[in-house]
Amino acid sequence: MAQHESFDAILNREFRWPRAGDLPFTQSKDWSANAYIDRQGHGRLVLMIMGYKKAADLMVEKANEERIDRDTLIFPIMFNYRQFIELSLKHLISQYGPTVGIAANWQSHDLHFLWKVFVDVLTDYGHGAQEEADTAVASIITEFAKVDPNSFSYRYPVDRQGRPILLPSQGVDLTALSDVMKGVDGYFTGCDGYLDHLQSAGP
Repeated sequence: MAQHESFDAILNREFRWPRAGDLPFTQSKDWSANAYIDRQGHGRLVLMIMGYKKAADLMVEKANEERIDRDTLIFPIMFNYRQFIELSLKHLISQYGPTVGIAANWQSHDLHFLWKVFVDVLTDYGHGAQEEADTAVASIITEFAKVDPNSFSYRYPVDRQGRPILLPSQGVDLTALSDVMKGVDGYFTGCDGYLDHLQSAGP
């Protein structure tokens, strides 16, 4: 069960009220204080992949420091890790698929489908029987696809018809989740390097 702030804590919380002239998107005169937003599609995609995973990792660290944060941060953590997987697959497919006649896919949010397309890319580059890492990542992606098939389950409590979205578990070990995702990140990085080498070698 989620822990809630005491009434006294709420009353004594420091509030920051909106002020006239508040603007959400401004630039500091000190350029080093600004976050840089890449305007290039591919460069931005890579930064997004890194950013979603890093954000989830940082939230896991925060949730492990403060027990009260776990029951609220679990939702953005799960969404960010799922988004990291989806964008990683779309990146690999778009970067290496066209070389073997497989088009990029920016339409689908279906992780199971995107994984299948990525496996086709690997196969067409000559990657043979699935190795242990391939099987492990396939299993992880299958679990995410079951829990959140359309990138919806950790963003809303109900579906588009207002029906409650049922989640499969009441508890998640965030430390174990973060460790598993570190392995997935290593796998995707390895595949990127492997496919880049094959692509550069040419026919």
